[in-house]
Amino acid sequence: MKKSVLRYGGYAALAELIFFVLTWLFIWAFAPSHKVQGYIGWVDLLCPLVFVYLGIRYYRDKVNNGNISFLQALKVGVLIVLVPALAYALIETIFALYIEPDFYDKLAKYDIEQYRKTLSAAQLDAKIKAINKQLVMNKNPFFNFTAMVLVITSLGVIVTIVSSLLLKQQNKEQSA
Repeated sequence: MKKSVLRYGGYAALAELIFFVLTWLFIWAFAPSHKVQGYIGWVDLLCPLVFVYLGIRYYRDKVNNGNISFLQALKVGVLIVLVPALAYALIETIFALYIEPDFYDKLAKYDIEQYRKTLSAAQLDAKIKAINKQLVMNKNPFFNFTAMVLVITSLGVIVTIVSSLLLKQQNKEQSA
């Protein structure tokens, strides 16, 4: 199992890095709106998780003689997810805190401008305080890293559950 987890987790981590760099270059070159950047960011996070499905399928077909229970598939998938989660968290933390240290400031400024259009003065003041509190936390490397691990792991667990349901397969003798 270790070999399968490291192989497909490594593929997913490499894909996360490639998607991250390509996304950053696209945003730098074309300066799309914040809304478009958000959509691109979600694609950037989700696409590499296809390796969870592929890793579970590989483990079932090549390592486990075509058999895998839901729980086995879940275990393999979650272990695969941890590799790109840690890799992405490291990449994003380095980028947001050291390569582009005003990254979160720009996001906060954009959010405040959007809220300014729809909130009353009192609501806006409360929202600005909340955004500034979040901004302080986001600039903490430990918090940033942990938050990114949790985001990727959460998405990965969803992908793992779906993949496990699709791929579970046992011989008739085993399931009887």
